Amino acid sequence: MKDANEMVDQMQIKLKSLKNKQSKMQLNLMALKDSIKRARQQANNIRVSLGSAGSCKRSYKPIISPSSTNSISLNFKTNSTNKDMALFLLKSATLDEFMALDITSGKVRFLFNNGGGQTNTVTIEHDLVIKNEAESTKEAEKWYSVVANRIGSTGSLMVKKLSGTTDGKVISKSGLAQYSKLDVNQNSHLYMAGVPSNIQMLFGVASGGFIGCLGDVQLDNKPIGLHNFLTSDGYCNGCDNVPSATVLGSEFQFGGSGYAELPQVPKFDVKDYNVDLEFRTFWEDALLFASLDANTGQYVSVELNNGRVVMKVYYGSGHQLELGTKKQYNTNQWVVVKARLQKGPEAILTVNGQTNNNNASPDTPELDLKNGNLYFGGIPNRVVLPGVNITRKPFLGCMRFLAINGNGQKLLRNIHLDIQGGCVQNKTRVIGMLGDGYTQYPADPSQLEDVSFSFKTRENDALLVYARGKNNQYYMLSMESGKLVARFKRGPGKRRRRRYRRAADTMVTSTKTFNDGYVHGVAVIKTRRKLEVFVDDQSIGFGRFSKTGGGSKIETEIIYIGGVPPSVSIPEVTVPKLRGCLQDFVFNKHILNLENPMSYERADIGRCSVPNLVPAFTTTVAPPLTTQSMRTVRKSTMTVSQSTSTVSQSTSQPVEVTTTTGMVMDETTMSTTKQTPEMTSPSTTLKSTTTMATTTMVAMTTTIPTTVTTTQAPPSCFRGDQPFEKEPGAAANFGDYKSSTAEIPLASEDEVKFNWDLSVDFRTYFDTALILYISNKDQSAFVALQLADGQVHLRFRDAGSPGPYTLTSKSKQLPNDGDWHMIAVQKQDDKISLTVDSDKQSTSISKEIDLKGPIYLGGLSSSYVLKDSGVVSQIFKGCLRNFTLNKRLIPVTQSQVISGVSDCYKKVDKGVYFSGDETYALYTTNVVIGSSYKIEFDFRTVQQQGVILTISNRNGDLGMALELFGGKMRFAVANWDGIYEVQSDDDEFALCDNKWHSVKAEYVKDTIILTVDGKSMTASSLDGSQELLTNDAIYVGGYPEWSAPQSATVDVYYPAFFKGCIRNMKLKGIDVDWYKFSSIRELKLSSCPVY
Repeated sequence: MKDANEMVDQMQIKLKSLKNKQSKMQLNLMALKDSIKRARQQANNIRVSLGSAGSCKRSYKPIISPSSTNSISLNFKTNSTNKDMALFLLKSATLDEFMALDITSGKVRFLFNNGGGQTNTVTIEHDLVIKNEAESTKEAEKWYSVVANRIGSTGSLMVKKLSGTTDGKVISKSGLAQYSKLDVNQNSHLYMAGVPSNIQMLFGVASGGFIGCLGDVQLDNKPIGLHNFLTSDGYCNGCDNVPSATVLGSEFQFGGSGYAELPQVPKFDVKDYNVDLEFRTFWEDALLFASLDANTGQYVSVELNNGRVVMKVYYGSGHQLELGTKKQYNTNQWVVVKARLQKGPEAILTVNGQTNNNNASPDTPELDLKNGNLYFGGIPNRVVLPGVNITRKPFLGCMRFLAINGNGQKLLRNIHLDIQGGCVQNKTRVIGMLGDGYTQYPADPSQLEDVSFSFKTRENDALLVYARGKNNQYYMLSMESGKLVARFKRGPGKRRRRRYRRAADTMVTSTKTFNDGYVHGVAVIKTRRKLEVFVDDQSIGFGRFSKTGGGSKIETEIIYIGGVPPSVSIPEVTVPKLRGCLQDFVFNKHILNLENPMSYERADIGRCSVPNLVPAFTTTVAPPLTTQSMRTVRKSTMTVSQSTSTVSQSTSQPVEVTTTTGMVMDETTMSTTKQTPEMTSPSTTLKSTTTMATTTMVAMTTTIPTTVTTTQAPPSCFRGDQPFEKEPGAAANFGDYKSSTAEIPLASEDEVKFNWDLSVDFRTYFDTALILYISNKDQSAFVALQLADGQVHLRFRDAGSPGPYTLTSKSKQLPNDGDWHMIAVQKQDDKISLTVDSDKQSTSISKEIDLKGPIYLGGLSSSYVLKDSGVVSQIFKGCLRNFTLNKRLIPVTQSQVISGVSDCYKKVDKGVYFSGDETYALYTTNVVIGSSYKIEFDFRTVQQQGVILTISNRNGDLGMALELFGGKMRFAVANWDGIYEVQSDDDEFALCDNKWHSVKAEYVKDTIILTVDGKSMTASSLDGSQELLTNDAIYVGGYPEWSAPQSATVDVYYPAFFKGCIRNMKLKGIDVDWYKFSSIRELKLSSCPVY
């Protein structure tokens, strides 16, 4: 046994060394990938022009994939305008599909064919006549700029003089709308300046060789390095570089996946540090600026968080400041930002002239960033920021006038990725819908002829497009049970019917499903009364309007994409809002400009970043325990006990618990092989073989006699892929955000001055909250409905009495029991009454009370300062519905001002809900576990995987984690002596049954104890480490990509986010208050929706 222990020790030392090497390799790999991206960008940005005298033909490797949208841009000059010449040709390797630019009869043409044969080739000829370069004396006047775009079956072509100061004329043309996708890929042929003679030219494309100079070529907005060719035929040479077009040097276009990295400004001074910038974007969340030192963790950042501009400063040792705007600024309009650090220490944020400031405590450490770097628009992956609470979401949009301490920042002269000079509008082609938003656009032109777009989703049911007009005319495309469904309702025609039905006149439903997470192209073609629907260029069916009962036209006014606002109802069917992506909209051969929505909410215009759209590979977990690669699990003792109260039927038969730590690791290839669990006699065996550079550790098996329960296990996880049912009617949920309120204006100034009544239904699990508040300017009179001390209180003051007074309900039902309750307040002359369910209380009041409005529902705005200390300031956490004022039903979602309000679900339970879509909560930072720690909570879930809680140190080599893995609860500690863990002995589907389960996990010096539903398991460290010296944040439900590697989790770098509910959580015996967490990402805090 002694030899075995020594062998384990040696293996642990070696594994620890290999683990450190792996961490370093991971960081080096991220740095290498970043360097490769920048190197490719720099190589493609080398400004080499291609010269040809007519015989040059060069081929290139296109970086492209099949798509419904493409763009080509290039600049050229020529001294031959009397012959036909090829400029650019991209041709499918297997199909007669292509895009081309050529010059015929002295004019530039754009040709493309998406399929459908020769007759469907679209040819767009620009009317600008190209002149011989000899006719111009200035170099810039010799060059022409060409931009060609294709969205679906519609193409556009712009040609202008490069020296021109105005935008060139754009000419558009369309082919058959059902053919929208161009099937090209990296195996397709791409030619410049000419085409080899062995390549068959297609459908009228000019074949003559180009004479002149060609440069600045881009395909799908990615530069093509003309020096980096595959083949070259004929005489090709370099020529004059394209003169730089007029670009405003202080403006920069960020592509949504890059960053700019600059050195810190000289003489950094925390007492006088000024950041100036302007930006425009649609994105709700992104990094604008950061100055940080990755070694110390100190930083100052300016970010977008839910559309708000937020300034963060971290001084170290837990001292931090955060201040932000109340207004959202992701409106694609220029926003002026000034961020200041001054003596105090004080942080000042000014956005569009509105200023906020905040002071740190006097004992705050000094902020020292002189050794740090500056980042604009993002942070490269190679920069590891353990515990730093800065968003790593890159920026998409434009910035300008960037300055630090008055010194302009030249981004393109430093390290940068995916950034260009200038700011180009109307480039947005995609919208990411997050499942709870919508976008609204005008229908122009209004009459339906054809519609095409692309989408991807994994939802069974979702709204894609809904366009409506007068007289209940509409057309709608939606996902229903995974199938595409199209509905059409026409106008009344010349003979109007007495009543307009809302039901569709005709509909088309696909036989196949398309909710597979991949991109699908959709097209609708209307020919007189016939409407045919295509998916991926294949017809899925057609419908036809009858000759009676209405006309043949559908005329619409508004188009909703991805969802509709709460005030809009969809006829005939109810489908949820889309969680997925939509792009490349063409209505009646007109490209929809996505950058000009009439309104939108929770829509990522310009980005498709919805996680988990592409299906993951299915993995099978082998019982009884599954191991992770690159890990050694150390166990010296393991005991399983079970409370007798849980035993329904017992047996004295021994149960074998097999722990397999099988791993084959080759130091060269870093590949892993999992061993098959093997059952052995009641003993512990350890076998080890070492061959050259390969070490194999297999079969650590322990047999433990115990008593088991023979209850039948569920055959699978509870199916939880359907959407939660929403509360019908005028209901809204408050309290999922730290600020949550709705402001409802009064119909008139005197509406609540004399006699009035109001009522509202509420549902909550919290015992203290402000439900409703109305006052006047100086708060000399007010009425407040609130929860306190387990009852509903009506607190009020009128200007003529000393007050305030409180009227308390005596209802026997607790108001925070999670059931619906009704509140009614009525003022009649000099009496005011409060009714809660069936209990009614009343008292005297002045006949006239000076209330001005607005009415605040759910809480007050963060800037509102209450004068009466008896009014509860906490926001309401739960659902409100059926709010009426003087018998007038007022939908909360149509309030004048609304913030932090979301959907209300019909069935809820007490707890906090994690959706699993990269949701997590940061409890607090700089936590040291020490010699003991206890975690207690209840949970319910429908998934087998998910991180519950994890903490690490900033180096990522120490930590503790509690997570679901393979259907079992796993509790692990990573200490200096390695990793030791314990797992519950549940069946693989027992914990994902959508029922509540209780968990208690304790770490005491060298021992961990895991108790799940009354059954306890323990494990101990072999080396007897007495402390766990973590120093980083505690994360619940998952952890962000920028966090330190979580060394005790199954997947150190990429978590499985928890999906489900957590309630009654305690850490070290203290109840967790979710509203006091340092950071919350997309959690439902007020309650947990259930099926």
